[in-house]
Amino acid sequence: MDALLDPVGAKEAKNRFSELAAEVNRTGSALPVLKHGKLWVLIQPASDEVRARRDRLRAFRSLTDLVDREAGNEPGWDPDVSDADLLGEERTRRFG
Repeated sequence: MDALLDPVGAKEAKNRFSELAAEVNRTGSALPVLKHGKLWVLIQPASDEVRARRDRLRAFRSLTDLVDREAGNEPGWDPDVSDADLLGEERTRRFG
């Protein structure tokens, strides 16, 4: 990342974080944060790879939430029913 915004001090960055983060995202430029006059950290926009990974994680969490919600509708396990009986019931349910 070549473009840099004008540096700010750590205290200013803390006090104006939301505003500065919005500026970083709007411009696509990194923001140097100084502590005692020396570079301390860079705030920069997330890369496309990071954004894509975050989107995949969000989709995965949505899917797992759906599975968890639907799992509550599943019948309880009955230890007295054999696997063969369960399979037979499922075949009957699906194929008649």
